[in-house]
Amino acid sequence: MAGRVRWTRRRVQTVTTWVVVVAWVVFYAAALATADPLPPLETAVAQLVVPPLLWVVAARLVVRHWWSEPESRTSAMDLPGRLLAAAAAALPERRHAWGRAMTAELAEVRRRSARWRFALSSVRATLWLPAAGSWPLLALVTGVAVAATTAAGPAVGAAAPGLKVFAVTFTALVGAMVVLAVARSRRPRLRLPAPAPTILVTAGVAASIAATMVFLRREPAAAEYLPPPAAMYLAAVLAGCLWVALASPRWLGTSRLAPHLGAAAAVVFAAWFWLANRTDGTEPPLPLLLVLAPVLVLAPLAVFFVPAFAAGRAGRSFRSGLQAAVWTVTAIIPLTYAVWLPEGLRRYAIDGRLLIDGEAVAPVGANLADALAFCLGILPVFGLTLAVIGAGLGARTTDRAGPNDPS
Repeated sequence: MAGRVRWTRRRVQTVTTWVVVVAWVVFYAAALATADPLPPLETAVAQLVVPPLLWVVAARLVVRHWWSEPESRTSAMDLPGRLLAAAAAALPERRHAWGRAMTAELAEVRRRSARWRFALSSVRATLWLPAAGSWPLLALVTGVAVAATTAAGPAVGAAAPGLKVFAVTFTALVGAMVVLAVARSRRPRLRLPAPAPTILVTAGVAASIAATMVFLRREPAAAEYLPPPAAMYLAAVLAGCLWVALASPRWLGTSRLAPHLGAAAAVVFAAWFWLANRTDGTEPPLPLLLVLAPVLVLAPLAVFFVPAFAAGRAGRSFRSGLQAAVWTVTAIIPLTYAVWLPEGLRRYAIDGRLLIDGEAVAPVGANLADALAFCLGILPVFGLTLAVIGAGLGARTTDRAGPNDPS
């Protein structure tokens, strides 16, 4: 059995490696075909090699720990068993006994086709389980959510027309989260997974919304840089940050240290980002420059890698490191976005240049597009990749500490 599991893991790692490499080569070739002008040769080679290399390392570490994590009970399961285990883990607490019963019954099914049918039927049944909360309360909350979503568009659109789509989408998503929480809990109550990090992320989301509102009110023409798809994506990301902060899923982990490490790293990154923009173009004294130079270069890498590595090592598991990684990215996204927009306005007022690339010919609204691309795209992708690598190496270090160490 152990040999078969190791072969399955190697096969999945190999397939994952080729999928990442081929997908990136195809995507990058298409990007180069439309690029004008083409990047320098050394830049093109670095962009072609470094991103997939990091993604391959992160993906292989995830697969490795998915099979070998000591606390994972799914390490020896086939795909139907993993599917049912994932569905059972998403059930509310009062339904866990039902999930365990279905998992136990699946263990008695031998034929592969029958296992798939049983697993799929059980997963479908989880979607139709009656709500845990009372129906009158659920109906009331649903009505309030629908009313708030309906009113959000006209109310926000009157103050900032460019935010109408965002307001409707964000309110609908948050309302759906509240309705789901009420449906899953017999006695709805707010239990913060980590109060201080939760408050930080919530404040960051609120600051992001306020910064976008101020930006569009000061520069109404910038609304063209927030088309409906981008507005919906912004709403989905910010709502997702709230979901992690207010209702952190159990499968993510229960480490108390990980959220605080992630929140601290986010504060450091936001401070680094602000300092890097404030010192751009200045010539500090040589002693101060010697201190700032390594900080400005290494800080953006360390804030993703170190918390996940430390959490993985302290918790002696990859899951603890992954929890810190998710919290780090979740807190960094709204904080950096909230800093970007006012700094973009400040920089443009000084010399008419954008915050990120310094182009003097671009309109000020391009700062909004840059903030969306960087804070909600490039930053979480590469940041989470570095953090996953840190989590994997941290957990691997504890694995090598010795067979007598607790796990």
